[in-house]
Formats: sequence, structure tokens, C-alpha cells
Amino acid sequence: MQGLQQLASAAPAVSSSNFTLLPGLQAAWSALQHRLATSVTAEGLKFYKPTTPGFRGRVVTARKDLWKGGPFKPLTQGFSRTGGRNHSGKAVARHIGGGSKRIYRIIDFQRSLGTAPGVVERLEYDPNRSAHIALLKLQTRKTHKPLALREQYSYVLAPQGVAPGDTLLSGTDVPIRPGNTLPLSHIPIGMQVHNVELRPGCGGQLARAAGASATLVKKGDNGYAVLRLPSGEQRLVLSRCMATIGVLSNPQNKNSKLGKAGATRWLGRRPRVRGMAMNCVDHPHGGGRGKKKGRISQTPWGKPTKGYRTRRNPTTDRFIRESRHKARGARG
Repeated sequence: MQGLQQLASAAPAVSSSNFTLLPGLQAAWSALQHRLATSVTAEGLKFYKPTTPGFRGRVVTARKDLWKGGPFKPLTQGFSRTGGRNHSGKAVARHIGGGSKRIYRIIDFQRSLGTAPGVVERLEYDPNRSAHIALLKLQTRKTHKPLALREQYSYVLAPQGVAPGDTLLSGTDVPIRPGNTLPLSHIPIGMQVHNVELRPGCGGQLARAAGASATLVKKGDNGYAVLRLPSGEQRLVLSRCMATIGVLSNPQNKNSKLGKAGATRWLGRRPRVRGMAMNCVDHPHGGGRGKKKGRISQTPWGKPTKGYRTRRNPTTDRFIRESRHKARGARG
């Protein structure tokens, strides 16, 4: 008791507004917090302590800098799942079913020339895509009729380097910085872009995944520009098509690990049965004694796998300058 009284008398006076601990107590408190923590965040990833078998190998992307609340309701709509069934209820796609409920966020992929400047309100997580999204408050002109909320705000894909408070622009003479949208004809060669249109006015279709970007390789006089896609393919795109500057956010998504089978079910994926575990009437790999396949790897319908090329679209072959297969062979 006397030792506690001496410790209390030796401790400095503290107030409720500025609470401090002794150096020894501070170190002990930090060690206790670290011991009780269930996860550790480093380099954009969240590692869980192995308190259960499912947490032992689980690694997810960190979301500490994202909005903690729900989505902006005027820019959402219902999202119904098909379970892999068509309009008559017949299963046409395997391994689809279940999963957590989702709300679809309406994303502005067009970012056309007439789009008003927008100020980034917040960065959000989107369960429907791997990249993060940004909520913009559009600086629209005042009109006699009040605008609806969904006309005053918009969702866009969030590139790296964009923070709340930044202003994103769209036009032909806007600055070259992450988040701004310009036609390919007004973007310098060698710049990394994302959300690239294939047809003017139809919205971005290329380079929309987490950490993805395309590189502008060449701008020709024939009205086309050459883009190097993330796969290595070089493709011709009309110079009038719009593209957004920068690399998309959440680049560590490729390093995430689900950790357990249940996490796969949360994503709406049902179990996959190997063909070699089936009977011979159900799969070309099925039947036989032991682990005998008896033929090359193929689908349940007999189409070869493991490198068999299935692309059959001659109408767009002329837009491919260099295929991804040749690019992969050149790299190594």
C-alpha cells in the first residue's frame, strides 16, 4: 500500500483533457494493446492473428482510410442475383449461388466533356468491384428548378493519389493530374490512364480493376491511339475516346487471401467438383481406376484447356496491334 502511495505521489498531475502516463506504464499499456489486437495493418494489407484456423492465413486489404458508413442512397439501386439461372429457371452457369447481399452503386463511367467539376467528398468501399470509388459533389450552375440529389452527386472510380477535398475535372484543356478525364488526343504519350472508352460516349470499359492502368504508347494521324493494356496487348483506340489520368486505387487487392472456404461462399461462389472425382458419364476425366485421366485436360464438354485459344472475333482483330501472347513471349 505504501508503494502505491509513493507511486501516486511521484506521478505528475494529469487532467481529463490531457491524460499522460509514466514512461514505464506507457510501455506496458502499449504492449497490452498490441497483445489484445486481433489484426495488424501494414502496407495496405490487414493481417489477422491466428486465433482460429480461418484467421491464420487470412489477408484482406485495409480500409481504415475509407468511409465507415453506408453508400449515398440516391446513387444506389437494387441488385438481384440470378444464381446462375436463366429466365426459365434452368441452371446455365455452374458454381454460382448464395453470397452476401449487395447494393449496387451507380458509377459514372462516361465523364463526358460537359460534366461539371466535382469535389471529392469521401472515398468508399464498393462490394461490386475491386477498386475503391469516390463520391463527388458536382459544382453545377444554379437553375430555377432545384436539382435532384442524384444530379448533384456522382460516383467515380477512385485513382491513387486522390483524397477528400480534391477537385476532379473533365475536358480538353484540364490539368494532367490523377482523376481528371481528357480525350486520348490531349493526353501526353507515356501517361498511365484508366477507365478508357472503346467507343466515344459509351463510357469506359478498359482498365477498371484495382491497381490497373493502361499506357498511352502512340498517337497517330489516322485518328487512332495505341494503348498497352495490363495484359501486355497493344490495341488501337479512337483518339476521341475519353480516358482518366492515373492508376486505380487498392493495388494490394492482388495480395489478399480469403483464408477459408466460407469466405468464398460469401462472394457467391459455390464449391467446384474436380472432373477426376466424377463418373465417366459426367466428365471426360471421370471414371477409371485410381487417378487416371486418360486424356488431355478439357472441359466437361470436351473443349481443351490450359492454353487453348478460344478467341473468335475477326471483326475486332484489326484493332489489335500486338497480342498479349506475343507480348508475354517478348517479356520472357
